[in-house]
Amino acid sequence: MWTPPQSSLAAVQRTLAKMTDLPSTVCVLQYADDLIISSETREDCEKASIIVCNVLAQAGFKASKEKLQWVQPKVTYLGHIIMPGLRAISTDRVQMIRKMKSPQTVQQLQSFLGLVNYCRSWIPDCAIHDKYLRSLIDSKAPPKTPLNWTDEAEMHFAALKKAITTAPSLGLPSFEKEFHLHVRETEGVAMGVLLQQHGSTYRPVAYLSKKLDNVAAGMPACLRAVSAAAIVVQMAEKIVLSHPMIVYTSHQVGAILHNMQTQHMTAQRRSGYEAILLATKKPHHSANIIN
Repeated sequence: MWTPPQSSLAAVQRTLAKMTDLPSTVCVLQYADDLIISSETREDCEKASIIVCNVLAQAGFKASKEKLQWVQPKVTYLGHIIMPGLRAISTDRVQMIRKMKSPQTVQQLQSFLGLVNYCRSWIPDCAIHDKYLRSLIDSKAPPKTPLNWTDEAEMHFAALKKAITTAPSLGLPSFEKEFHLHVRETEGVAMGVLLQQHGSTYRPVAYLSKKLDNVAAGMPACLRAVSAAAIVVQMAEKIVLSHPMIVYTSHQVGAILHNMQTQHMTAQRRSGYEAILLATKKPHHSANIIN
């Protein structure tokens, strides 16, 4: 959707908020000037789409025919393909990344990493590759500064491209099912995969990864595991929204926090980890091997 010059995106939100006659199974989401309408049935989706279009038209808004996808079981929204129970990276975005050549300047590398960051939910070890490639960038360097591109840099660049161009579809979160979060730490990076049961197996909902801060990265392995668990649980919470979640780690993080007597961690950091990992209803289990 797009708005007349005198209007704002907030006006779209206010207009949508006034609608009270949508079918109960319908959900209308707005991101900037893009709308997506979902429903359990085609009939309800079509009815809701007509209502939304009429209400916005009466308020002076116009729909873009080029962007319109009318009552489809599979749509492209914000660079993602959304279909029943699944989401995938759009074909256009995959092709764009596949065609990208090795960056030669700081600006080109930053542009590539920006595209990758948008797709990081599909990349299990995204932060490991991102960490190395960002180490090549001098924050004070002008955008056109040439990069010291090495064979190792090319390896990380190629790994990210391959991960995106071969990424499987991810499951859409279902709040009627329990979430399972597997966490590990490697090379100073917190990594996790959020799963939900699908039939007789478990299907990924999102891959999560983030670089540990410098203090956490210098801790012993058991404390890095605690830090990694806290980081990934926080990231997963944006998807889980406080619904039941079981966390699997390589260490007994709860026992470590309860019994910890170490100078490696400040009281403030410890209390922060406790607030995330212990002051919740999420049970924590130890696993010897995490894939």
